[in-house]
Amino acid sequence: MDVREELKISKALGPGHELALSILLTREYVSHIQEREVFEPEGVSSQQYNILRILRGGPAEGYMIKELRTRVIYRFADVPRLVNRLQAQKLVQRTVCPHDKRGSMVRVTEKGLALEARVRERLDTLMEPMDRALNAEERTQLLSLLERLRDDYR
Repeated sequence: MDVREELKISKALGPGHELALSILLTREYVSHIQEREVFEPEGVSSQQYNILRILRGGPAEGYMIKELRTRVIYRFADVPRLVNRLQAQKLVQRTVCPHDKRGSMVRVTEKGLALEARVRERLDTLMEPMDRALNAEERTQLLSLLERLRDDYR
């Protein structure tokens, strides 16, 4: 459905507005489905999962909080607060950084790895229809176009 029709907009939109609204609406749609079908049933938010995913793929000793900040999808996330919540659930462990006493290292626990694996499996299943909606060439083109849009705002 056309974004103007879906949002019941009858007037013309300025340059870039229809594109921005379409991107935002798509993001909201995908986020809502992921939250409802994957994250909420596992008792974790998408941002908390993002931290677990980063830690799973990182070094065994973990990452400093400032390193996590550069890797999260949600650039304005309160990473220390997310880590505190994950630590309260025993999904991550925080230790003093040996080479920077002002910072702390965060690493994923076995419990966190198990949760991350369950969520990843559910997420993979949920995202399969999205992957099938476009052929390989269309996916490559869309990814390239979205990257170009992001690059213009950096």
